[in-house]
Amino acid sequence: MLSRTVIHHSFLAKSGGATKVAAMLHDGLLKSGHKSIHSFEASEEPGDKLILPEEAAQSIPEGNIVHLHSSAAPALFLRKLPARTKTVITLHDTKLITGGCASPMGCVQFEEACSNCPRNFPDSKRSRRDKISALIESKAVLVSPSGWLARLARKADPALKPRIIPNGTTWPDKPADRKAARKELGIHHASRVLLFIAHGGAKAAYKSGPEWKQYWLEIKKAVPEALCFAIGGNSNSRDGDFISIPYVQNDMLNKFLCAADVLAYPTLGDNHPLIIIEAMAQSLPAVSYAVGGVVEQISDGENGILVAPYEKKTFTEKVSILLKNSRLAREMGSRGFHTGKKRFSSERVLGDYTKLYYSLV
Repeated sequence: MLSRTVIHHSFLAKSGGATKVAAMLHDGLLKSGHKSIHSFEASEEPGDKLILPEEAAQSIPEGNIVHLHSSAAPALFLRKLPARTKTVITLHDTKLITGGCASPMGCVQFEEACSNCPRNFPDSKRSRRDKISALIESKAVLVSPSGWLARLARKADPALKPRIIPNGTTWPDKPADRKAARKELGIHHASRVLLFIAHGGAKAAYKSGPEWKQYWLEIKKAVPEALCFAIGGNSNSRDGDFISIPYVQNDMLNKFLCAADVLAYPTLGDNHPLIIIEAMAQSLPAVSYAVGGVVEQISDGENGILVAPYEKKTFTEKVSILLKNSRLAREMGSRGFHTGKKRFSSERVLGDYTKLYYSLV
C-alpha cells in the first residue's frame, strides 16, 4: 500500500474528460486499498461555493502526492501547494503550455511563444511563460496521454519531458447488447443512430459544435432514416430527427454509445479524447478528423475512420457510409472493443499511474 495519500485535483467535480480520468484513478486506488482523495474547485451543484485554486492547494495536507488534472489557475495552484508535496501533472490539453488555447491547431504563434495570439487570449506570451515556469519550479512528474502532446510540450520548453500514459476507461467483460440499449432508450431497432458528443454541445468550438447541424443536414440527405443525438449542451430540444440533450453522466452516456451505430467526432484539435475510447468500450466506431492524438487511437479502416483535417464533405460521406453499412460498422466496433481493451482499459491506466506514485515515495 502507498504510504502517502494521492490527492487527485480537477477544476470540475463531474464533467469533462480530465475530471473523468481523475475520478477513475481515485476510485481505482480506493478499490485497491490505497488512500486517495478527489478534490475540486467547482461542484456544479446550484448554490455550492466556488473554491479558489489557492484555497484548494493550501487545504491539502503536507507530505502527500498531488495529481493535478485541471484547475482554473494551475500555475497559482502549483505555487500554493504545501512544502514536501510530491506532484504529478497530467496534460489533458495544451492549456498549460500555450497562452490559453486547448489546442494550437497549427497556429504559427505557438512557435513564437504565443507572442501575438490570433485567438485573443489576454497577455498570452506572459501567461504561457508563467505556466511553464510553474511546471518547471514544481519539479512535478509530467504525464501526457499522447505522443503528440508530449512532443508539443518539449517544443514549448526542452525542460519539459513528459512520460506517456494513454487515457483509458472502464471496459465491459463482453461487447455491448445494442438491442437491449435501444429498447431501454426507446429507440426503434431499425433506426440508423448517429451521435455527436462534446462537453458544451453546440457551443464546443474545438469539437465543431456550432457546425453539427450543418454536418447533420448533409448526412440526413444521404441517410433519410438516420436519427441523431447531440449530447453535451445544457438544454433539451428537437428539430426533426436531430435531438439535443444536456451533458449526461457515465451510465447514461454508455447507454447512448451502446445504442448508436456511429460516433461523429469532427474535432478540430485534440489530445487523447476520452470519448473515442468510451465509444470503443461500447463497440461503437468513430469517424474523426486525423488531428492530434486521435491518430494514436483510431487505425483508419480498422476500428474507425480518419478523415483529413477539415474536409467536411469527406467527413459526412464517411459517416453516411457507416450508417448505411451496418455490418461494416459492427465489424469496426468489434475490432475497437477487442484491441482497445488491451490498450485503453482502466486497469492498464491505473497500473501505470500506480507504478509512478510508488516511484515518488
